[in-house]
Amino acid sequence: MIEIREMQMQDVPAVCAFVKTVFDEYLSSTYTDEGNRTFYAYIEPQAMRTRMHEGGLGFVAESSKAIVSHIEIRNNSHICLLFTHTLYQRQGLAHALVDLALTRCSELDPHIAAVSVNAAVSAVSTYQRLGFKTIDSVQQRNGITFVPMIRLL
Repeated sequence: MIEIREMQMQDVPAVCAFVKTVFDEYLSSTYTDEGNRTFYAYIEPQAMRTRMHEGGLGFVAESSKAIVSHIEIRNNSHICLLFTHTLYQRQGLAHALVDLALTRCSELDPHIAAVSVNAAVSAVSTYQRLGFKTIDSVQQRNGITFVPMIRLL
């Protein structure tokens, strides 16, 4: 049974470890050394705690108390992390987390018109299925290659 809930501060170490595991399996080999360093710094527990203290929000999906999917939103309008464990992909978890997070963003600020994401190139089709549209060509910043996307609310 999968349980979805809002992320709490005590979840940070487990979330960071989970994200690193999935990133290492799927994305790290496609990043430059600089990109890997940038990403690993971003998912350090203290960096995530700081983002949460600054108003960031997150949700986790758990199976038997183990995190199997995670989303993090910053500035109430940008998905900065969305990862799902291999064994739980294609089961609607990312869709459920995105919908829940966007609902919360709208509750926190009814004037939010859109949510953005800098999607990994390999994740563009996933985000398209989640209702996001590409708004620019492939970009690279700090060694991380991504496609800017947006979903109107």
